[in-house]
Amino acid sequence: MRPVASMDSLTRRECAGQSTRCGGEMSPSLLTTKLTVPTLRPNLVPRPRLVQRLEEGRRWGRRLTLVSAPAGYGKTTLVVEWIHGWDDAAGRPQVAWLALDRGDNDTARFFAYLVAALQTVEPGLGRVVTGLLQAPRLPAIDVLVTELINDVAASPASCLLVLDDYHAIHQVAIHQAVGLLLERQPSNLHLAITTRQDPPLPVSRLRGRDMMTEIREQDLCFTLEEAAAFVHQTMDLDLTPDNIAVLAGRTEGWVTGLQMASIALRSQLPDPAPERAARFIASFSGRHHFVLDYLADEVFKSRPAAVQDFLLQTSVLDQLSAPLCEAVTGMPEAQQMLEYLDVENLFVVPLDDERHWYRYHYLFADLLQARLQETRPAQIPELHARAAAWWEQNDSPVEAVQHILASGDLAQAAATIQRCVERIETWSHVDGATFLGWIQALPREMLRQRPRLRQFEARALYATGQTAAAERALHELEQDLQAGLGQAPAGNLLPGVEADRASFAVVRGHVPQAIEYANRALARLPDGETSFRTRLTGILALAALRAGEVGAAERDFRQVIARVCEQGMAFAAVPLVCNLAQVQMLQGRLLQAYETFRQALEMSTVDGDATSATGFAHLGLAQVQYEWDELQGAEQQVRQGLDQLQRAHIPASFGSGYALLAQIRQALGDLSGARESMRRAVRLAQASDIPRLELLASAQQARLWLRQGELDLAAQWARDYARAAPAPYLREFEDLTLARVRLAQAGWEAARDLLDSLLAAAQTAGRGGSVVEIQALRGWALAGDRGPDSHSLEALTQALQAAQPEGYVRLFADEGPPLARLLYEVAKRDVAPDYVRRLLAAGDQPGVAVEPLQPSGKAPAALVEPLTGREQEVLQLLAAGLSNAEIAQRLFISLPTVKSHTGNLYGKLGVHSRQEAVDQARVLGLLPPA
Repeated sequence: MRPVASMDSLTRRECAGQSTRCGGEMSPSLLTTKLTVPTLRPNLVPRPRLVQRLEEGRRWGRRLTLVSAPAGYGKTTLVVEWIHGWDDAAGRPQVAWLALDRGDNDTARFFAYLVAALQTVEPGLGRVVTGLLQAPRLPAIDVLVTELINDVAASPASCLLVLDDYHAIHQVAIHQAVGLLLERQPSNLHLAITTRQDPPLPVSRLRGRDMMTEIREQDLCFTLEEAAAFVHQTMDLDLTPDNIAVLAGRTEGWVTGLQMASIALRSQLPDPAPERAARFIASFSGRHHFVLDYLADEVFKSRPAAVQDFLLQTSVLDQLSAPLCEAVTGMPEAQQMLEYLDVENLFVVPLDDERHWYRYHYLFADLLQARLQETRPAQIPELHARAAAWWEQNDSPVEAVQHILASGDLAQAAATIQRCVERIETWSHVDGATFLGWIQALPREMLRQRPRLRQFEARALYATGQTAAAERALHELEQDLQAGLGQAPAGNLLPGVEADRASFAVVRGHVPQAIEYANRALARLPDGETSFRTRLTGILALAALRAGEVGAAERDFRQVIARVCEQGMAFAAVPLVCNLAQVQMLQGRLLQAYETFRQALEMSTVDGDATSATGFAHLGLAQVQYEWDELQGAEQQVRQGLDQLQRAHIPASFGSGYALLAQIRQALGDLSGARESMRRAVRLAQASDIPRLELLASAQQARLWLRQGELDLAAQWARDYARAAPAPYLREFEDLTLARVRLAQAGWEAARDLLDSLLAAAQTAGRGGSVVEIQALRGWALAGDRGPDSHSLEALTQALQAAQPEGYVRLFADEGPPLARLLYEVAKRDVAPDYVRRLLAAGDQPGVAVEPLQPSGKAPAALVEPLTGREQEVLQLLAAGLSNAEIAQRLFISLPTVKSHTGNLYGKLGVHSRQEAVDQARVLGLLPPA
């Protein structure tokens, strides 16, 4: 396993000015009110016939509940009644609620809210998707949906996912995502959609297969009995049955029409006599969508002037709270006004159980905004400006900037955006797509005078996968700064721009460019400037690591770590400490690397709480434990690391964590699990839009193919890799993978030539760990099809002598029978026999055909210590030819336990392999003759 470069993960923290993803991680600020199931209104008219249809569809295993009707038919209310009507009986699902609006037409924002909704059911759901959303380029839709489905399917919870107001969505990619979710829906998930028009989803196919429950406009229309109950109970009007029948007929059972007509009737006729009410109701004509404006006008005009003022001024708000409304309107009694609107059913929708936040019914808000535009157009910019000021004071930059842009004050918008991005804790709540939308609303000439904003524009472009545009933006900004643009406010930006270019380059593997940019930035720094110099030194250290120059990398990483710790920010140095440990692994110093990773783990805890960087330390420890064949401990560490990174919205180190998990599963005999983990690793790497990481992941996959006997697939990878252009960074892992493919194809000469060149480079650079690996493979290549000779055994002996003090195991064990035979031959020459015995036991190679070692001097004539009962059982199964994994399954014990018993057997019998163990056991009478 190639060492994982922890800083590939682009952590959100800045380490003394150092941030590999410049500007920190950008993730959207989510409104929890969009994820809250609305409360059930008092005096609700129950609709048991419809609720029963919804519940029967869910219990019968249908995939989709579609409630589709025009505005005001009570779609959401019906679904809320369905949910609140469940008792505590078994089978009741958990509810994930997502109220959609027009702002959710950004794919990343939609998935962020979708994951957040699911996490109200189970906190762990969707963490992989959350990590993918932080990648520089948004992954393909099917990747996001697949990961989400896998998480939901693995959950023990039964879930109802409600997408409310789906008509707000018009982006094709989101429709595609929901369509894929429906096609591949896990059995423990039921989807419910409320919408004003049928969505572009495979509803016809689901209808034909009886996999969908539909509630339509005609279903939602109030019956005469329901209309009577609504007028009497909800609207508290005492109308005759005849008046109710006329009113229901005029509104055609439309719930909102009934509501608005009742409000208008109650306002104009506080105590209507039946004949007066009849005349008023008879004055209505036309279908409800023509009546709407009339009724809304009547409702609005019937309100006191103070209520009208409040309604108009607050119509610019997407959400309403008392403090926000007071700031916008200047009215001190905003809470009482909101409660009045709620009690009067004046088209406000509560967004939380405490009635702190509301919103207007969408149609009512449209009407209010239209009236505001007609009557008070000059007031609109000021109302937006007041709203913006309140949101900014309450640390909500997204809402603040949107209101300022709506006000038309672009200069103030630019200033506010700049204040946001200069506060890293605020900037971290703004996703890249949102920020770019703000920037695009500003005139380019205004933006040109704000270099700091342009720098963050480049960072947002890079974070959203627009790499070429990001680098072009930085290049143009660098030219303008050199020409003197904005020197007064931003004269110190030039080193930062060059540092950003260096950071982008080193992550992508463009080592010479990264070094050039970093050195140029260093040359511009004034004497005494330390924090920025620390960041640049860290970039140079990472560049040295990318180039395989471990001596320079170790020196620079130690220097940066010391500086950061001197500033009292030890937790921020954790990624750097993990990188230092990776350097030590390349040097072949596993014991020291393990201690360094442990130090990183201790440093990553602040006030008893783990930081996001804890995940890197766990993955590093897993690497070392895997190499030591401590498979259960390694698996535990890697799962902890992946979980921690996903909690921190870091995309699993771009797949390297899952590649390591694939190795562990393969070693444990879980072949399908290994393949699935590797597929996930490749998907994450591809989502990164970093060719270096994609190539690395494909090489890791090729190694797994080799171990699983898929030589054709590995050979195809080798053909593709051989055509790859030379890289400006070290590709030793990939080159050694190519050597393995050549060996598997019996291409001995090609393998030897490649390995000889790699050996010379690794020895010169001091990469001792690489030397061990190369020498082991050279032993195999030199033996070729002729068998072991002095040259091949000497190469393997050198590898063993360097590897034994550091405890290498899997490097040898993973190569299979060819290397196992060579290890056996080395052991017969009395080279590290106990160590080789351990390697052979870890390799689990029942098919290795070797001659048994002669008993004289090598195996006891009788057992000094008798075999335990379990060891005798293992011995019997070894003789039957079962693999370690098969023995574990047969005896219901873990694979490491089998290996432990096997090692004990070898020691008691004085042998080095399973075949020797069987033969010696027969000599001693422990097994019947063959």
